[in-house]
Amino acid sequence: MSYLLSKARDIQERDLKKLTGPKILGIMKMKGHPAISSTRVQFKILAVLIAALSAWPTQMTLPDEAAAQSLDEYTQNETKSGNLSLNGTIHEGYPNPEEGPIAFDGALMFLNPARRKSLVEIGKLQQFHPTRMATRLLPSTPLSATVERQIAEADLNIGIEVLYFVSNSSLPSAYHSVSIDKRQLILYNILRSISTLQGLTYYSASRSKDRLLFEESWVIANSDEPKTALGDPIVEDIVPLDTILIHQKDKSFGSNQSKVTYRSAGSDMSIAIENLTPMRYKGLIRVVNPGKMQIRIIVIPIREGLLIYGAMAARTLNVKSFLKRAQASFTNRIIAVTGWYLDRIAEEFLLMEPNPDS
Repeated sequence: MSYLLSKARDIQERDLKKLTGPKILGIMKMKGHPAISSTRVQFKILAVLIAALSAWPTQMTLPDEAAAQSLDEYTQNETKSGNLSLNGTIHEGYPNPEEGPIAFDGALMFLNPARRKSLVEIGKLQQFHPTRMATRLLPSTPLSATVERQIAEADLNIGIEVLYFVSNSSLPSAYHSVSIDKRQLILYNILRSISTLQGLTYYSASRSKDRLLFEESWVIANSDEPKTALGDPIVEDIVPLDTILIHQKDKSFGSNQSKVTYRSAGSDMSIAIENLTPMRYKGLIRVVNPGKMQIRIIVIPIREGLLIYGAMAARTLNVKSFLKRAQASFTNRIIAVTGWYLDRIAEEFLLMEPNPDS
């Protein structure tokens, strides 16, 4: 049981069950925090939708003319470690990074007072987008303009946003005792621990139980050697922009390769995972074309603790008939993504705390 899970209190399950079904567990402390499942995450979006799609005529699958490009082509437009361009756009209200972390209200000034109060009291907000992905919960950070542009350009037609607030008192004591630079590096390297996604599970509302997401998850050097696993790319310095390739295998979509982009600006950092190969249910039915599934986590240290923004979105077949199930599926998966990250925070910082028995 993780540190955060052991500190969870009133989860308010009746609200979660409306969207995600029973048995969703909280893992964050906050008073009355309905936070996130400690289950583990990722690419199998629409498990129920896709099962239904398998019975559809083949002409309703996505066209083959949008087949996968060479995986390496996706990295040619991104410099491995260079200056991060924000096109001169920074969300209004965000301070100079040299002034230190932004305050809760400053990062969330676009939310009305009632929603901000709700986030403080229950620790979580979420918003589902049934026809077009948007960024309604994205905090004001130097990274926000890039995220908004990339989501808009991908023209994704279904998605979910979640926003969590973890108070300072909910974080391990070592989080506060280490230097700011060391803390930032730990938070950044957790995002780079790709191998820890292997074995990740999520709660399947259609099956009313946890299911394995990733049978395999590792970094690869290039598209020609997807089975040659490299170690997690842990670093000693944070750069504004970095891109790697990864291989993952899951129960529904089989083996796939993805581009992972890391960005940082000031104290904020993000990971964006984008599929490079078509995603096919059981290896047969194409449901998502290359570049049309995105998973994101943005980590925003604030004076009062941490804001964790998560988003999962895709462009797929018309899901109107399956909207309720798709909503539960997307919600549970992004809960698992953010749960993975928060569990890793607890693991890393608890390792740094002195053993009371020693």
